[in-house]
Amino acid sequence: MLSDNHLELKRRPTTTLQINMGLVCNQNCRHCHLEAGPHRSESMAEQTVRDLIPFIQRGPFQILDITGGAPELNPNLFRLIKEGGPWVQKIFLRSNLTALYDGDRQALIELLQTFKVVIFASLPSANGPQADLQRGPGTFEKSLRALQALNSIGYGQPGSDLELNLAVNPVGAFLPSSQEQTERKFREDLERKWGVIFNHLYTFINVPLGRFRQWLEQSNNLKGYLEKLTEAFNPSTLENVMCRTTISVDWNGHLFDCDFNLSQGLFLGGRKTHFTKWGPPVSPEAPIVVSDHCYACTAGAGFT
Repeated sequence: MLSDNHLELKRRPTTTLQINMGLVCNQNCRHCHLEAGPHRSESMAEQTVRDLIPFIQRGPFQILDITGGAPELNPNLFRLIKEGGPWVQKIFLRSNLTALYDGDRQALIELLQTFKVVIFASLPSANGPQADLQRGPGTFEKSLRALQALNSIGYGQPGSDLELNLAVNPVGAFLPSSQEQTERKFREDLERKWGVIFNHLYTFINVPLGRFRQWLEQSNNLKGYLEKLTEAFNPSTLENVMCRTTISVDWNGHLFDCDFNLSQGLFLGGRKTHFTKWGPPVSPEAPIVVSDHCYACTAGAGFT
C-alpha cells in the first residue's frame, strides 16, 4: 500500500518512551491485542525499572507513556513515576479504571496527583451492557465509580491541571464513529446521567491482534474486517502515527516501534535489542517495521 501510493514510513526524532509494565490485568477484555488478563504472569521486575531510570535520564524523552496490562497492578510503578517523572515533561497512564480503584490504591492516587499524571481511561461505551460485553460483567459500574472518584479530586475539572481523557473503541468488527460526535455524545450522557466530566475523548480502532483477532476468526469476521481497514487506508494519517516518534519497551526491556509490534515480537529495527544495550538515538530516517495490523493505525482518521 505504501509503495503503491509512493509513500515511505520513517521515524522522526524520538519524543515518547512507551513502557509496557506487563500483561497482568484484572480484566479479560475482548479487544485486547496483548491478551492481558488475571492469568498472565509477565510483569516488569524491580531491577528493570531501576535500570530504566538512567535510560530515561539520557533520553531525551518528553513523555513517558505507561501501559500494560494494567500498570497499576505492578508495584514498581511507584518507582517509575517518582524517579522517572522529573526527567520528562509529561507522564501518561493508560488505565482501565477498574484497576485504579481496585483495592487500596490511595498512595498511587496521591502520587498521580503530585506528578500531574495524565490519565487515559479506557471506556468503550457509555452504554453499560455494551461496555460489559467487551470488558466483562460489572466493569461499567466500577468504571463509573472510578471516574466519579477522579472528578472528586480534581481530574477533568475546568481549570484543573489534572487531565482526564477517555479512550473509546468500538464494541465489534467495525470502525469507530466520528471522534467529534462520539465526544459530544459521551459528554452529554456521562454528565447528565452520572455527573462525570472529562477533558478530551479519543476514538481508537480495534487492532486485529491478540484476543480481538481470535474473536474475529471465531465469528468469521476477520476477512471482512481486514478489508474494511484496507479500504479505509488514509495516506494523511502517516503524518502523525505514533510509531514515528515513539519507542516502546516491554516488561523484559526489549525495544519496539510501538505496542502493537511488541505484541507480535517485531523488534525495533528488525533486531532484538535490550534498552541497556541501545546506543545512540534511533536515526530520524530509520524505517519502521510494518505488518498488516498497521492498517488499523492508518484507516479513516487514524489511531492516536
